[in-house]
Amino acid sequence: MIFFIFESAKQAWRALLSNKVRSLLTMLGIIIGIFSVITLVTIGEGAKTYVTDQIKNLGAGYDSFIMVAGKDTNAPPNPKFTYGDIAYLKSKIPEIRDIASLNPSSGDITYGKKKIKAPLIIGGTANILQMMGGEMQAGRFFTQAEVEGRRRVAVIGPTIAREFFGESSPLGEKIKIRGNQYLVVGVAQARGSIGPVDVDKRVVVPITTVKNLVGNDKIMRFNIFPRDVKKLDEVKEKVREVMIRRIRSDDFRFMTQQGILNIVTNILAALTGFVTGIAAISLLVGGIGIMNIMLVAVNERVREIGVRKAIGAKRRDIIYQFLMESMLISLIGGALGIFFGLLGAFLIMWFIKGTLVIAWWAVILATTVSALVGIFFGVYPAVRAASLDPVIALRYE
Repeated sequence: MIFFIFESAKQAWRALLSNKVRSLLTMLGIIIGIFSVITLVTIGEGAKTYVTDQIKNLGAGYDSFIMVAGKDTNAPPNPKFTYGDIAYLKSKIPEIRDIASLNPSSGDITYGKKKIKAPLIIGGTANILQMMGGEMQAGRFFTQAEVEGRRRVAVIGPTIAREFFGESSPLGEKIKIRGNQYLVVGVAQARGSIGPVDVDKRVVVPITTVKNLVGNDKIMRFNIFPRDVKKLDEVKEKVREVMIRRIRSDDFRFMTQQGILNIVTNILAALTGFVTGIAAISLLVGGIGIMNIMLVAVNERVREIGVRKAIGAKRRDIIYQFLMESMLISLIGGALGIFFGLLGAFLIMWFIKGTLVIAWWAVILATTVSALVGIFFGVYPAVRAASLDPVIALRYE
């Protein structure tokens, strides 16, 4: 049986090589369909990984949730949170393990005659390094006492350290932020970028010493860490109730890593469904093309079929021969579609500096589908070839 399949494959391969251009054009529908699905699925998996990494850089892990000012994402936020809310929430909700806080801002910073325009300036609590998974490259982070005492100390990113100080140590030096001098006490470890923002070009200072992006001392967001991750939703509802009573407003919203990922996943699922529909049409067109070409092949090889039957070939032998040929066309088309799909995804992810994540399940599924398309659309031509009368076939001109 294995020998017979091998011989059928050899004959099918020779038949394809005898009509290279026709075979390639027949594969085109299969190639386009498989290419579309593989490219999108691979980019989608890479996008999920990219978004997950970006969310981690934002400090939104699975063990916490973010409470951010502004209920309407299309309107500028009007923050009402204060530094005192941290202690208040922890006293009212014992299920909270800790709260970290961030105030994003920007502005020019200078060192001597050197100036860096509009870097990321973050006002933070003393625990943001510990709670959000960061590390120091040199020096230390500022302390709770320095936050409470409104000390002007700063932790700078590696990009700023390099641009201002080169190979020299920045520790103990003073930089100027919005006209105020800050003592550099540490250099944070590199973290890459969040979209177009270079996170390594950042300065972190005590939250009590810097205003936020909208120009006041209110706090833009809290990262809240429950003691029990399983009770995250429960803690979130308690925080909502407490804060509405405290600030007399519900102008804030919650974000979680899973929630953000769900939004991204839903968008990608919709795109995948759309492209899968296009791919299905391409595969259908490709399958009809295979059937059409195989019917042409049957008509071209009537005498060959008659000779084979006359010397003892059975009905199943003829069916296997033509099925193998149609399946080989589809499999080669599928393989080319997978190759070009992965190549296209690689080039796109390389261009946007994303991570290439190959979805092997999609590769296996594409291979299986291409084989099934070849079998399904090759059955009728194969049965028609096997049904030819050998006497009539031998007399066919």
